[in-house]
Amino acid sequence: MRFGATELLIILILCGGLVVLVVFYLKNLQDLLKECDPKNRQVPPGNVWLMLIPLFNYVYGFILYPKISETLRREFEDRNSPQSGDYLKVLGILMPSMNVAGLLPIPLIKVLVGLGGLVVFIMYWVQSANMKNILRSLPKGDGTTFIMSEKPDLLD
Repeated sequence: MRFGATELLIILILCGGLVVLVVFYLKNLQDLLKECDPKNRQVPPGNVWLMLIPLFNYVYGFILYPKISETLRREFEDRNSPQSGDYLKVLGILMPSMNVAGLLPIPLIKVLVGLGGLVVFIMYWVQSANMKNILRSLPKGDGTTFIMSEKPDLLD
């Protein structure tokens, strides 16, 4: 199949948009981990960017998301504000599982898992951003809270 200039341009724009989307998502996860005290972190904030490595991200998702969940549990407990729920644990296991299931060479499964994976991805992103905002509003272990600068970061 040959692509004309218009089709190629559309594909490049879509791919670029996907990259930007993933960067915003990973920046959200990095900021979430930065809100947590280093003693509670199970993974350094910068390690979320390892999810950009092709193929490796299929395995690393199974490592990263449970560590984020445990970090959140420890942080909320440390701040004496435990939350209801599992701190994104189920969604964090479901997301990489669906990514792996999407590799199966069965077209119907690829479509269904792809749509389900998109829903889980959006749910994880929204809930992780919500947890980040909750953490910002809670006093830290030292009694301080997050202070938004006069010029907030574009991604906050």
